[in-house]
Order: sequence, then C-alpha cells, then structure tokens
Amino acid sequence: MPAANRLLIQVVPQLRPAACGVSDHAISLAQELKAEFGIGTAFVVLNSNETCNSPFPTVYCKPAQLFEACASLSKGQPGAVLVHYSGYGYSADGAPLVLANALQRVRESRQFRIGVYFHEVSADGMPWTSAFWHKRRQREVAGRIARECDLIATNLSRHADLLEREVPQDDAHTIHRLPVFSNIGERAEIALMSARRPAMAVFGLSGTRQKSYKHLSVLGEMLRSLGIKEILDIGLECNAPTSLTGIPVRRMGVLPSAELGNLLAQTSYGFVPHPSFCLAKSGIFAGLCAHGTVPILPESFPREVDGLKDGIHLVSPQTAKTALAGGLDSCSTAAWNWYAAHRLRVHAATYSQSLIQPSSEAETEMCGAGKAAGNQVGHASS
Repeated sequence: MPAANRLLIQVVPQLRPAACGVSDHAISLAQELKAEFGIGTAFVVLNSNETCNSPFPTVYCKPAQLFEACASLSKGQPGAVLVHYSGYGYSADGAPLVLANALQRVRESRQFRIGVYFHEVSADGMPWTSAFWHKRRQREVAGRIARECDLIATNLSRHADLLEREVPQDDAHTIHRLPVFSNIGERAEIALMSARRPAMAVFGLSGTRQKSYKHLSVLGEMLRSLGIKEILDIGLECNAPTSLTGIPVRRMGVLPSAELGNLLAQTSYGFVPHPSFCLAKSGIFAGLCAHGTVPILPESFPREVDGLKDGIHLVSPQTAKTALAGGLDSCSTAAWNWYAAHRLRVHAATYSQSLIQPSSEAETEMCGAGKAAGNQVGHASS
C-alpha cells in the first residue's frame, strides 16, 4: 500500500471490469494515476460482494461503514476519497440517501478531502415511469452529496446545469466539466483518412449494438455516400446481420482493449446510437474520438452541445455529404482535438491537484483532525 498522502480511495457501487462502464472508468483512472503521478488507488465497493481479479486493494462494505473502510485504508492518516456517482448503482430508487449520510460522516471526520464524479445526476422519464416521480428526490440527494465535497466534476453540461441549481455557487463548489475519457486507449497522433480502411466499427454491449443496427437499417444511402465497404461488429454475440443495406458485416467477436484501439485507429468511421445530449458521457463516442475515427450519428442536431457540432466533429445523415466534400480529415482532427481537452491525463491531473495535493493549510487542518483507524471493514482483496 502506498503512503496515505499518495493514495486515492475510489468509491464505486460495483467493480466489474469489462462489464461495467463505471468500473472501467475507475480502473483506467487508477492506472493513469499510478503511471503518471505515482498515486496509488484503493477501492471501496458499496452494496456488492461480487469480487474480481483487481490488482488494487479493495474493501467491500455497506455505505454506513464507509468511514471505517476509508480510515482503515489510509491507516488513520489524512487522505483523499473520490466517489463515482451513479444513483441507481447505490440505490434502487436512484436517490441514495444512505450514501449522502455516509459521506457526511466522512466529511465531519475532517480526515479526508472528498471529490465526486457524477456519471449521472438524475433520471428522466414520462409521468407513467418511476424515473419521473423519483427525479426531484434524486436531484436533491445528488445536490446534498455535492455539497459534502471539495471537488465536483461531471461529464455533461446538462448535468452541470442541474448541479448548479442544487449547489451554492462559490469558489468551494466549482463544477468541473469533464466528458468521459476512452477506456480503450488514446492516440498521440492519428492516421489520415486515406490510410484507414473504408469501414465502420459497431461496438459496445449487445443491446447497444442491436440499437445501432436498427438505426443503420434505414441509413444505407449515407453509408454508401461515405464509401463504407464493410461493417465491423465487435463484442459479444448479438445476432448481428450478415449484411446491411448491401454492405457486408464482419463478425470480429470480443477484442481486448488495446486490440480494439488499434483497430479503430485504422478504421475510418464508427457508429454511435446515442442522442447528441449524452455524447459526452458515451464511452463509445470517447473511444472513437480518441483514435480520430469519425463518429456517425443517426440524427442531426442543430446547436452546439458540450462543444460538439454536427458536420464538424461528427457526421449525420444531414451533414455527411457536406463533410465529405470538405474533406473528412478535418472532422477526424476536430473530434480528436475535442477529446484531447479532457483526455485521461487531464482527469488524473485534476484529482491529483485538487485532492492529493491540497493546500498546506488544509492539509495541516486535516492532520490535526485525523482520527485513529477503525477496524478493517468487510473483506479485502489485493
């Protein structure tokens, strides 16, 4: 275990590499913190006893035991905690009040600096869905959790706007807008479109890919106009078609992250079945941009969203021909440059500077207030 002042305790609802986007995000962050900043990670997993082969020290416990778990991992010394927040991961109604209470106790100990990354803030839905009726409470709990933290970050502008209405706006509650980074690697430089295979990648969970093929079944004209000769289906079996609007679909199966990244770096396009307002939280979109692979969306959007513009950073049926006429290398570069502003190292540097390297005054205060470690909670693996 690294010294407590060089350790970030990451709190997650589950730790399931390759099966959970939040888990992959947290593990990639842990690897970057260690490689680039010499900062170790330990995980506290709440509400799940499903273990994995993680190389990081891990404690499994109930939310009410969060402080004891953190104190044990930090050996009673001042430390830093980062909560990965997705409401439904911690509570069936998406409003984890028990987590808010646990973080209040951690805060009151004055032993830890606390950060939170909001993967989600609240759900939305029609009046006949539970999400509609839980929405207000979800936002209130998210706001309360944010107020307990020294660092607040989220992926979407719409999430940041919601949080700004729940959290007082002052220097202590600045909201960092950090779209998600790629969990399948990044490129320091990207290939020209002329050097890439004229193919389109479709990857993600089985349900996501099925949604992609439903959209693509009516987009044959756009695919042909872009010169796409082949569709690459990547992931677990999902009953993908053998061809789509006359374009053959090649089944690639499950690929390791590094191999998938190398494939994307050599592929012209990738399909994203998500609406524009949630692109900045999409791991698929981040993976494409990180490799300069031109993202294709099923629908256009008229205004800039999270710094993205249709026809500039990506293409849709309405903008494909114009973007092609203007040269798709500019689109590839724009997507890659957009991603670079919040790449993995930017996330890691934000937490390093704000949580691991606090001001000397704040560190002194926490040292004076630090409590002795409690007993080890739950069961640990390393």
